[in-house]
Amino acid sequence: MTVGKPLLPGLKGVSLGVLAAFAVLALSQVHSTWWFQDSAAYWGAALRLREGEPLYPMLASQDASSVYRYAPWFAFAWVPLTLLPESLVLGTWSLAMAAAAGYCAWVPLSYRSAAGIALGLLAVALLMPAAASGNVQPLIVAILLWGVERRSGPLWIAAAASLKAAPILLVGVFLGRRQWWRAAITLAITAFLVMPMLLFDLAHYPTAAAAATGPLPTMLSLAVAAVLVALAVGLARTRYGWLAAAAAVMLAIVRWSYYQPTFLLVGLAQRRSGE
Repeated sequence: MTVGKPLLPGLKGVSLGVLAAFAVLALSQVHSTWWFQDSAAYWGAALRLREGEPLYPMLASQDASSVYRYAPWFAFAWVPLTLLPESLVLGTWSLAMAAAAGYCAWVPLSYRSAAGIALGLLAVALLMPAAASGNVQPLIVAILLWGVERRSGPLWIAAAASLKAAPILLVGVFLGRRQWWRAAITLAITAFLVMPMLLFDLAHYPTAAAAATGPLPTMLSLAVAAVLVALAVGLARTRYGWLAAAAAVMLAIVRWSYYQPTFLLVGLAQRRSGE
């Protein structure tokens, strides 16, 4: 028994060292592969809107990162930016995503614990490459982590759900707390943001790319996500409610990406008195 006690700090140090090396490796890759491929999809969608072309056109490959999959409002928000130089816009956007990734890393690091350091390093390793490609994921995680417990929480969940659908499962926490109005407002804002898609031709919307690429088969992944939502409802008044709901979000997106586990950071959202 006494052998195991001094062994634990050593294992902890080795684990953190491995994660630190992983984060450094990821950052080194960011430096050499800053390519804006995902944000180019947002830019292209805005250009199509500006020029009267289809927002969801016929695609040669529905699985490319340059494909626009989001609600129209996000593309409309980019339209004014297309009046500026493309390199300036994509570079500034990528830096903004890097700042959002930094916030997501700072929250767990601020706990000053081994677990917090581990989560912070993972956040850096997974979100900084996403920022380098201009993907909106760092911003989605940041606004959820910062905002779900605020009065404006329904707005942030709805905005995230209008971009990646699965974050709507976070409403389970509101339901478990019997915060019916917060749940209803979240659903209403989400519908307001998403329904304009019906005004566009969706014949070529990239649904074929939703093949299972994650760690679990599609049906099993969705089944586990459903169980986690039920668990989130039951644990909604505890510190584990957001974690269960965030895990459900992670598994409900069957088109897996390397940064998908970062949704778990939303589990660190702190309940605010008076909110």
